[in-house]
Amino acid sequence: MEQLVMRWKNDGTPAVPAVLPESVELKRFTEIDNALSEWIDVIRYMDGGEKIPDEEAYYRDVMLCEKGYDDNLCFILTVDGVCAASITVICDYEKKDGYIHMVACKPEFRGRGLGNLLNDVALWVLKTEGMQTAYLTTDDWRIPAIKTYLKASFEPDTETCPDYKERWEKIFEKINSK
Repeated sequence: MEQLVMRWKNDGTPAVPAVLPESVELKRFTEIDNALSEWIDVIRYMDGGEKIPDEEAYYRDVMLCEKGYDDNLCFILTVDGVCAASITVICDYEKKDGYIHMVACKPEFRGRGLGNLLNDVALWVLKTEGMQTAYLTTDDWRIPAIKTYLKASFEPDTETCPDYKERWEKIFEKINSK
């Protein structure tokens, strides 16, 4: 099944840096010792937590292949010094369009508001880098993540794919029933 798409439009308000709790630190990929292994250890929880055997090939296949990828815009949140969550912003400076990519959080850190912090970081980057629009892809079952994207002003794309509208309706039924 094709992933869902959510879209964001710059509302013109000033970029505001994320306000991090005392135990949380924001680091760029380039600032982390053993960055690839630490990033992989977070990202692997996007799809169940399985070990990724060839980290360099995985990184090449999901990150380096993305046009406009800059490892300075790949961020990792640490909690008490432990790499806990990650988000990457890819900017198309020509189109002024951003792409939110590879958002993940280790299970033991979920439910602590890190998703909202990651989105705050992404919005700050999008605005400071001059992006006018952005998009992300997600899955129907990622309800907690979708809630944070909605809170960050991303809106469901109901038109790009024929079944999007029906799928989004089911998601909102789930969200509103909780």
